[in-house]
Amino acid sequence: MPPRREPSTRISTARPRPSAPVHNNRGAGDGGARIKRIENAHAPWVQLRNLQFGVNLFRKMIGRTSPDARDGDVVRVYDRDGVLFGVGMLNRASPVALRMLSFGAEKLEDNFIAARIRAASELRRSLRILAHTDAYRLVNAEGDRLPGLIVDCYGPTAVVQIISLGMFKRRDEIIDAVKAASGAARVILCADEDQQRSEAFVLPPRREAADGELAVINENNIKFHVDLQRGHKTGFFCDQRENRRRLAEQCAGKSVLDVCCYTGGFSVGAAKGGAESVTGVDLDEKAVAIARRNAQLNLISTRTLQWVHADGYAYLRQMKTNGREYDVVILDPPKLIADRDGFDEGRKAYFDLNKLGMSVIKSGGLLLTCSCSGLLSQADFLDMLRGAARSSGRRLQIWDVSGAGADHPVMTDFPQGWYLKCAWCRVLSGG
Repeated sequence: MPPRREPSTRISTARPRPSAPVHNNRGAGDGGARIKRIENAHAPWVQLRNLQFGVNLFRKMIGRTSPDARDGDVVRVYDRDGVLFGVGMLNRASPVALRMLSFGAEKLEDNFIAARIRAASELRRSLRILAHTDAYRLVNAEGDRLPGLIVDCYGPTAVVQIISLGMFKRRDEIIDAVKAASGAARVILCADEDQQRSEAFVLPPRREAADGELAVINENNIKFHVDLQRGHKTGFFCDQRENRRRLAEQCAGKSVLDVCCYTGGFSVGAAKGGAESVTGVDLDEKAVAIARRNAQLNLISTRTLQWVHADGYAYLRQMKTNGREYDVVILDPPKLIADRDGFDEGRKAYFDLNKLGMSVIKSGGLLLTCSCSGLLSQADFLDMLRGAARSSGRRLQIWDVSGAGADHPVMTDFPQGWYLKCAWCRVLSGG
């Protein structure tokens, strides 16, 4: 399976009101005067051809730009009638041409990157995130009003994921702000290759790390190795922290199958929670190698926890053929829906995976099934599960749906940020 990805940056089709009011006082014959004022403005500006409210605006919405506007600039954004819409970062080379930083008359802070990173850090401290771990998300892109930027902290090291050209151009400022806000002694920059092509910037690749350079983090009294240089995204999935703790509490004396286990977060937690046997399965050979080291780091016997390097679908089919059943099954696949064009195919992939997963669970057993695809709504996710249950001849009793931890806040004007969905289900025999 492909590596898990962060949520899509596509904008919602809904049209919520702006977080700050946009005053539209246009009167008869006033449009020309407003447009004239735009043309005489000193700051770089963009005028929209059409407007669909959102944090991320597409290239097709861009109309005129001032002669001094450069890709990567912070620009004032006006609607087609010359009314100020807000302030955003411009990149006409990207499908997402504007990433909005403020709306209407809301004033953009001086040194806004440092100010918002500092505010993000203060939120995490107020929520006592650090009381349970030294690995957490410091900046959650749109959720912290910094679209195009993700920062995860792992002990004394912070990994900065650059998603936009505007943030790439401000990388030195970001590094200084992250160090000041988090106390990190070291900052590593990373960027997805596809995102670099889309945004038209080039970041030197993270160097190959020696085995001895793996970081060690603590989460809920469990230790994990994190490959800060070669791991997917920033190296670890902090968003599942609370779900890993909760799952471990359900596993005492149980047989557990963890499909798409990555570096073993759920598997190691289940073993530490007293599971009788745990099997972790993943197609990424490097991830499985680190998972093995994580088991050793926590003194877990190979008699309790075993790792399988295999495709999750194929392994589930084989277990079904063998008649093997488990008390607990965890399905935490990578992002299976990358864009709207791939929605139907990705939804079918979720359907097939869950149908197979349900077929190897004992009646009354626990299924924890997850989706990190931002384009798959919670309603669509639950509808898919209902269909998979019917097709597999099982019945589902869903007792909770959870998401990412508190260090992954979501702004109401960017609902796609609510990307992680985890359904906690009791699987019953059909009838």
